Amino acid sequence: MQAQASLRRIIETAPLAIGLFDAGTLRIEQINQAAAALAGRPEAELLGCSPEELFGPERGGHIRADMLAARSSGEVTQRDYELSLHGEMRIWDARYTHLVDLSDGSPEQLLLVASDVTSQRAAEAARLEAAIAQRELLVREVHHRIKNNLQGVAGLLQQIAARRPEVAGVINEAVGQVQAIAQVYGLQVGSTGPLRLRRVVESITGSVQRTFGRVIHLAVTGPQAEQVHQWSLPEAESIPIALSLNELLTNAVKHGPADGLHCTVVCEADHVLIEIRNRGSLPPGFDLAQLRGGVSGLGLVRALLPRRSARLSLEQQGEEVVCQVELRPPGLSFLLPL
Repeated sequence: MQAQASLRRIIETAPLAIGLFDAGTLRIEQINQAAAALAGRPEAELLGCSPEELFGPERGGHIRADMLAARSSGEVTQRDYELSLHGEMRIWDARYTHLVDLSDGSPEQLLLVASDVTSQRAAEAARLEAAIAQRELLVREVHHRIKNNLQGVAGLLQQIAARRPEVAGVINEAVGQVQAIAQVYGLQVGSTGPLRLRRVVESITGSVQRTFGRVIHLAVTGPQAEQVHQWSLPEAESIPIALSLNELLTNAVKHGPADGLHCTVVCEADHVLIEIRNRGSLPPGFDLAQLRGGVSGLGLVRALLPRRSARLSLEQQGEEVVCQVELRPPGLSFLLPL
């Protein structure tokens, strides 16, 4: 039994918490002082104990399942455990090894070696938190610079439009699109995570109002109106939706009277409608499905809107033209309150 005796001496003298278990019953055969201190009981009381007798039915049951998995594995099995030591929760890195091929014919055993890694885990968590904070700071700085650069481009285009009246209309359309993208990046500067849909709608309607000097009446209605702040746009959808809304509002301003333009966010249980309503008339025989894609107007909106989660409709209702954009998941997310 020379191998077994050597193993016992290692267990007794090692500074780590070490226990030797019978591989069949999973009961303790040997334990050192560090492991006994972890269990909070004298070494003599621990010999012959099962995992449930050591740590209670629930936690002991989890540890038993880990030991059984280690017993059937041919490799070292690692687990992390949170255990209370002197009233303080500590994190222990536990490694199980199945001792099955001892040269002197000793019975199969399961070796447990555990070390207190509370400080290391706390340091790792702090480094991760610092890295995340640094990344968020850099992302906000990038968004801020992109917004400023886009606004600079819009300003240059406006100067060109002022000098070239013959192309001012086309250039102003491009200005509106650039400003819509800039608004989205501006919202991302002061926020983390997905953009709230209401903030995007408010930002774009405000931008169109400033550009054309027209009042847009914005309202939130629907059976779930009080939950409007919980609807958000994933990053990949925010710019296409913002550009689409900008084009629809711009189109309504150009073809409608000076007043009476309404934008309403209708919150339903599983989707949101953005409705733009103004006095006007659609051309005879108008068919939205026949419109081709383009760089502005309804053609651009049809090209931009995510087909998997958005639907566009435009119809005449009495003396008003009503445009609706229906947004559904996955292009729209509902965030549960914290």
